[in-house]
Amino acid sequence: MAVLCRKLGVSRSGYYTWRARDASRRRLDDQRLLVVVRQIFAGSRETYGYPRIHAALRAQGIVCGRHRTARIMRENGLKARMARRFKYHRHRDYLFARTPNLLLELPPVSSPNEVWVGDVSYIRVRGKWSYIAIVMDHYTRKVLGWSFSMSHDAALTREALLMAVRTSPPSDRTIFHSDQGSEYAAKEYRAVLEAVGLRISMSRKGHCWDNAHMESFFGSLKTEMVYFQAFQHLEEAVAYITDYIRFYNCERLHSSLGYRSPTQFEANAA
Repeated sequence: MAVLCRKLGVSRSGYYTWRARDASRRRLDDQRLLVVVRQIFAGSRETYGYPRIHAALRAQGIVCGRHRTARIMRENGLKARMARRFKYHRHRDYLFARTPNLLLELPPVSSPNEVWVGDVSYIRVRGKWSYIAIVMDHYTRKVLGWSFSMSHDAALTREALLMAVRTSPPSDRTIFHSDQGSEYAAKEYRAVLEAVGLRISMSRKGHCWDNAHMESFFGSLKTEMVYFQAFQHLEEAVAYITDYIRFYNCERLHSSLGYRSPTQFEANAA
């Protein structure tokens, strides 16, 4: 170091003073950045890892590398919430009319309202199972309709579907895709689909990932919120999950949507 300082014509004390000043400036910049990172992290309900935090910083016009974002989060204990891995629960087979998977015949979905997807999952409320049905736009990942019940039947899925129809009226070419669960294969439910003009499509038996978008949503819902709650009443679960759906639609950044929320992605697609 002494040789280098002589060649550059600077004193060793001057060099170390410069290094200390530069390090101090960087620490100050890190502290300023940390304030924004904490705000974004809290706004995400502590669910964002560094890739989404980095994307949110860029959206605010803040220049910061991914590695620096990761370092700041790591040094300050900002770790995204994670719970046990979401497991898919297969529905039992029932003797109802089956329908082919129309998605296998289609080109990639390229606009809203081309394909809706639906599914049902389980939420424990005071030691008992309750059920949530969701209808989502395949292209935008936006949740269009939902319903809750202590009963796993066609009425549950019907209410979610009717809410979706009110939220985003389908065209005469819109496809509704689901698994082969009894609540979707029932004549009562299929009659509602036909009455509102939706074309019916179902996953192949044993191929749950034909409906991967819904599996992904329920995985996010459970690992980011449900597993951290102990619901005592259905009304409490409804309030928390409804609020999460609003967050999911309007605020949560989706890597598959270019780190935009479904609402932002939908607006850009219009």
